[in-house]
Amino acid sequence: MEWLKIDREVATANYEYLSKAINDDASLPEKGFQLVIEEAKQAGKVVREISLSEVADLSILKDAQKELGITAK
Repeated sequence: MEWLKIDREVATANYEYLSKAINDDASLPEKGFQLVIEEAKQAGKVVREISLSEVADLSILKDAQKELGITAK
């Protein structure tokens, strides 16, 4: 944690947050992206709906996963 220059409390909070958003294989599913979007909306006091397509293009990831034989969760 020293190399990140964060204390244990911040590291723990980040881990707990990210563990809700990512899959077991460390990929970020669409539900995880939506969670991140909702958290950012709350932090920025944004009330309008924001779709995943407004902030991310997963087509390259999906193509790569398909090519590698990885099934997205």
